[in-house]
Amino acid sequence: MLNTIEIFPWNVNFETGIAEVDAQHRRLVALLNALVGHLTVQADTPQLESIFSELSDYAQTHFAAEDRIWQQAFGDDPWATAHHAAHVGFIDEVLRLRAEEGSKPLEEVIEDIVSFLTHWLALHIIESDKRMAKAVLALREGVGMDEAKRIADAHMSGATRAMIDTVMTMYDKLANRTVQLTREINRRQQAERAVQEAQAELLRSRDAAEAASVAKSDFLASMSHEIRTPMNAITGIIELMRREELSPRQADNLHRLQEASQHLLAMINDVLDMSKIEADKLRLDEVSLKVSELLGSVVAMVEGQARAKGLALRVDVARIQPLMQANLTGDATRIKQALLNYLGNALKFTPSGSVTLRASIDEDAADSVLLRFEVVDTGIGIAPENLPRLFSRFEQATMDTTRRYGGSGLGLVITRRLAELMGGQAGAESQLGVGSTFWLTVRLKKAAPAVAPPARRTAPEAPDDSDPEAALRRDFAGASVLVVEDNEINAEIAVDLLEDVALDVDTAADGVEAVEKAAARHYDIILMDMQMPRMDGLEATRRIRQLPALKDTPIVAMTANAFADDRTSCIEAGMDDFLPKPVDPDLMFSMLLRWLRARKA
Repeated sequence: MLNTIEIFPWNVNFETGIAEVDAQHRRLVALLNALVGHLTVQADTPQLESIFSELSDYAQTHFAAEDRIWQQAFGDDPWATAHHAAHVGFIDEVLRLRAEEGSKPLEEVIEDIVSFLTHWLALHIIESDKRMAKAVLALREGVGMDEAKRIADAHMSGATRAMIDTVMTMYDKLANRTVQLTREINRRQQAERAVQEAQAELLRSRDAAEAASVAKSDFLASMSHEIRTPMNAITGIIELMRREELSPRQADNLHRLQEASQHLLAMINDVLDMSKIEADKLRLDEVSLKVSELLGSVVAMVEGQARAKGLALRVDVARIQPLMQANLTGDATRIKQALLNYLGNALKFTPSGSVTLRASIDEDAADSVLLRFEVVDTGIGIAPENLPRLFSRFEQATMDTTRRYGGSGLGLVITRRLAELMGGQAGAESQLGVGSTFWLTVRLKKAAPAVAPPARRTAPEAPDDSDPEAALRRDFAGASVLVVEDNEINAEIAVDLLEDVALDVDTAADGVEAVEKAAARHYDIILMDMQMPRMDGLEATRRIRQLPALKDTPIVAMTANAFADDRTSCIEAGMDDFLPKPVDPDLMFSMLLRWLRARKA
């Protein structure tokens, strides 16, 4: 039970001189205080109802006992009749107030109940009941009825009357203060409930957002797989057709188709990268790198495109020479991605002139260095009012730019987010019709300890083969390859590409068939899909690794599941390498060459 509020504290002024009546009054006052205490803090309804019922029931019991005493003393005297009527009126008023709970605001009901009970009970006990008790005590001493009434009236006048008025004034003030307390408690509880409801709503919103993020990630992963699977068929057929004798018109159409498929794949990768960044699932690698090698790799990737457009591709590293060969630590792949985004845009929007890649040192600390990279072009430039929009999602400088040059509108925002993840920033300056400068900064660690090798075998880098296909035909003609692929078209394309370099190719339509064939025949290498009916590629790999004769057979994932988590799952299952779909034939041949050479060695 909650602590009671002593709005009606008992004192000697309430005593009537009749022990039975006083004992019942004490119990009545205790129940009143308990009820008022629960009303003011708005206790739970069942507990409140219990106390209310107990007060009503006890009041009726007390009134009945009291009426018997008065009846015995006064008989049918008007004093006894009037007192009984007051008792009945009290019960009726309590029931009326209690019935208002469903039709009036709770705080108003509480105020009405508190005001009525405190005033009525105080007045009834210290005035009406004491008057009746004084008369009864006089009658018990042998005086007549009229004299007993006179004695009672005399006792209730003068100083006693003044005391009664003072006590009633005090209890009226107590009742008012209790009402004010009730209002304050009610306001506080409403505020607390509002805060709790707001917190609950925030939690619901957070849970909904997390569920939406998970659903989005699952959807993107599913869509990635569903798009990459047919894309693999498209790029594979393009590669097979490219190997045939074609007319100039056919070759030109095929080239256009290849460019369109590469553009579509680039957009898919941008959307997936953006989704991982937004879901905070993009993790940076910490690997040893050298700026010279990083820049050389980036330039090598775009110099053919620059040459084809007749653009001068320049590299300015004069301001970073002291660090060109330094051992630094960071995510080389993501730095390359950011620079390629800039260089790709520069080459796209520069019809003539040059594109320059610059590198400099913004900050050289004891344990880290902040590098600044800039891509400067002599292209079409950007109007000042359009610059702020460039690093927003799905935004390009103008609608005309989108229609003319295409693109997802995600490359720059991804670059900025990558720079921020690497402790730097990104931005741009431009002049319409003159050219643009896009820059980013990244923080790299100095002299970092060597990164532990991954928990898998690694194939040695192949010698510098300008033509991995020719090297495969020359050195590994007849080598056996098991292609595990449930998509019939993709399986046929893989077989055609591999047989074209003189490899002996077998196929399995799912994981169960792959395990059976691997156990029955020795293969030099296995290309394993991930998602397949009956048994997926991960489980198939685990079972193949349990076969003693196959514990060292290279198994390469060849899958449309292109997320980093998928790569990790493949390696943990026992695979040795990862080849995402749509498969780049040159990459596949280079990878096959490395693993076949490693196995031969």
